[in-house]
Amino acid sequence: MALLMVHLLAADAWAARHPEFMDCPEFYLGSISPDAIHVRDHDDKSHKNEIHLGNWKGLNERGVLDYWKERREPFDIGYGIHVLTDAQWVEAYRTNFPCLLLPNGMVDREQYYHDTMATDFELYRGSERLRGLLKTVMSARVPGDHPLLTETEFRQWREWTRDMYEKGGRERAEAVYLTVGYARGFVLSCQALMDALYARAFPEA
Repeated sequence: MALLMVHLLAADAWAARHPEFMDCPEFYLGSISPDAIHVRDHDDKSHKNEIHLGNWKGLNERGVLDYWKERREPFDIGYGIHVLTDAQWVEAYRTNFPCLLLPNGMVDREQYYHDTMATDFELYRGSERLRGLLKTVMSARVPGDHPLLTETEFRQWREWTRDMYEKGGRERAEAVYLTVGYARGFVLSCQALMDALYARAFPEA
């Protein structure tokens, strides 16, 4: 899965072509909110695929289309953008960096999380826009009627997120594979699928 600065970057790139969502706090809150499952489950990932509409480890277009059929607020558009980002992120790094995979096909967690954490904090430190978006997220109205996660979980997750990035984390060596350059290139490459599914779900838009 991509970490949260990549999610905000992907959502922001998408919103640039859909200006009704640009600078909408609820849209950007939605774009980080599927990971609020960690408030409930912490490191247990047994429910993560459900919360990600079947898109945690691979693409499930129908899950997103069905969700958008029922839920159409800016928060929910952002929620769908998040899970589509994750689905494509997983497929991309597994294709581009087979060296990150162990012989059993599982990811080398030590190298993977080193790279993703180092890159995410570098993105945050290097982008006034991303720092501003994290502040924007804090002003969003939190949904109280979500079918998968609670209002309390959403609120706690964004507070955890703010605290983690504002405190800066520990110093890390630069990423080896999943670098800032790679992340920015990925953000551009993942947009076409998002646009295609959004057009299918909202042909009137």
